Amino acid sequence: MNIAQLLLNSAQDRPKHPVIVFKDEMITYQELSQKVKQKAVGFRQYGIQNNSHVGLMVANKPEYIISYFALLSVGATVIPINPTYKEKEITYILNDSEAEAVIVDEVGLIEIQKAQSNLSSVKTIFSLKPADSCVTWGEVDGEAADYFIVPKKEEDHAQIIYTSGTTGKPKGALITHGNMEWMTKTAAGLLEMTSEDRVLVVLPLFHAYAKIQGLLNSVYTGSTIYLEERFIPNVILEKIANEKITIFLGVPTMYTMFVNLPQINELDFTQLRVAGCGGASLPVEILEKVNKTMGVDIGEGYGQTESTVMISCFPPGVEKVHGSVGLPLPGLDLKIVDPNDREVPVGEVGEIIFKGPNAMKGYYKKEEETKSTIKDGWVYTGDLGRQDERGLLYIVDRKKDMIIRGGYNVYPREVEEVLYGHPDIVECAVLGEADQTFGEEIAAYVVVKQVTTAEEIIAYCKENLAHYKVPRKIYFLDELPKNATGKILKAPLKNK
Repeated sequence: MNIAQLLLNSAQDRPKHPVIVFKDEMITYQELSQKVKQKAVGFRQYGIQNNSHVGLMVANKPEYIISYFALLSVGATVIPINPTYKEKEITYILNDSEAEAVIVDEVGLIEIQKAQSNLSSVKTIFSLKPADSCVTWGEVDGEAADYFIVPKKEEDHAQIIYTSGTTGKPKGALITHGNMEWMTKTAAGLLEMTSEDRVLVVLPLFHAYAKIQGLLNSVYTGSTIYLEERFIPNVILEKIANEKITIFLGVPTMYTMFVNLPQINELDFTQLRVAGCGGASLPVEILEKVNKTMGVDIGEGYGQTESTVMISCFPPGVEKVHGSVGLPLPGLDLKIVDPNDREVPVGEVGEIIFKGPNAMKGYYKKEEETKSTIKDGWVYTGDLGRQDERGLLYIVDRKKDMIIRGGYNVYPREVEEVLYGHPDIVECAVLGEADQTFGEEIAAYVVVKQVTTAEEIIAYCKENLAHYKVPRKIYFLDELPKNATGKILKAPLKNK
């Protein structure tokens, strides 16, 4: 089934029910369906068709959702891109994915225009804001009467989501229509969602977590999405209370900021029945404060891009155990294995591997990486964990070196490659430091040719990296620790 059918079904079942509330605008299912049909016909007129690859680089606004379902309708494969990405990041993703078009809003327009001359396959740029050499959003409308949805098989690609490994360039995880349909129906069922739910989505829709749990779950069940562009702690906290939000999806940083707001003790959160937390582990102290002040027990789970979004969670009726990320999803097989791929005894630590309908098809155009990650149908996560006698999963460690800052994955090698482009940097190493607000902060240890300030290095990084990847702490050293072969050792830096 084409995933766009989820919207058409809900529009038929509850046409007048609100699907999006954004600022002062309210859009019903019928209205959203109509807009999607017009854009789908319009995209087709501009050459977007079955199996076209199209970048979607738009912030949280109705146009993102309209574009997403319109592209899926015509059979295109969507390439979600963070709208705050810079020229180099955008160029790599669009070229690697062989995208023939990209949709951009005012946030990323300047960087797209900078990248334009280096884009090898992009023929059309659709811009929400009028701009030179771009097709303006309003020009894309077609006649809804000419709409038809392209049928899709389970194994057909719905999207390619780029995820950086701990080594090398970012890899495009191939997520199929079958992956998305199974995950949406499974996740919505585990959350016991109904059309009466009011879901606040402030996490970016380009992220797999918000895409499934916030957007597709809601559309599938006919719920209402309260869409927010930016996370402003006091504004969001008050909206949860005032709009009687029933489901909020967050990351640890958001909850940490919430519990430090004085109004948290004065607002009414009795309607809030689900507070999700993903992206990183939540400190028990914060979890307990949220439970006490908001009256809701945060549901922690575990997943990764390669698993469409989720691998484990606490299903209804299962008592939450702090420190655990719950049980494997129903219909999914999970094992903990040693370096020789042998399953370890209960309670022992090993690599988490899984297989099931949520497993990605592979990495786009990367056969070797796919073969090393998927073996006999099992996806090797690179994460270390253990299970107790009840099957509850505990994450012991993350992929080597990965930093999670405010719920965003940051891969040191990508930051290091940018730093090495700085004319005054001779050597560098990037790693995470514990941080009360963001969970981890990015620290760069550098050896320089001549006197250079931390502010200058940070400014350079801001020009070449998305804001959350920029190191905020710069340490200057005379030399970096190395082993006998000259490889930089990071472990000693953590003790400095």
